[in-house]
Amino acid sequence: MEDMVGVFIPIVAMLIPITAILAGLGIALAALKHRAKTAELEHQERMLAIEKGVPLPPAAIPQTRQRNPYLAGFILIGIGLAMMIGMGIAGDEDWAWGAIFLLPGLAIILAHKLYTREREKKGLNGPAPLTQESKLT
Repeated sequence: MEDMVGVFIPIVAMLIPITAILAGLGIALAALKHRAKTAELEHQERMLAIEKGVPLPPAAIPQTRQRNPYLAGFILIGIGLAMMIGMGIAGDEDWAWGAIFLLPGLAIILAHKLYTREREKKGLNGPAPLTQESKLT
């Protein structure tokens, strides 16, 4: 019995991450298939409405998503501060490595603030217009 436990532990230890990876891939694949099927059904609905001359319902008109321009900056700042504080508490002398994340985060937020201020000076209120490149990201 003792030998059986010694054989099963390494097998189970290898199966756990394999199962987790396969489950994650399966969930991602199911989500992609669902999104494709939904897009196909919406397309068919739009084509039928256009053929019949019926105006498109508001839900069928694709809406652009507003992105939070500060999100990446705050995430980088959080990672940088966490590294600096954690390494400082641990007594590590290399705590300044957190600045690798902290400074780009600050740069992203500062750049967006300057960009917004410049747009306001020019009288361009509201979000920047979407270009073809920004729609792809």
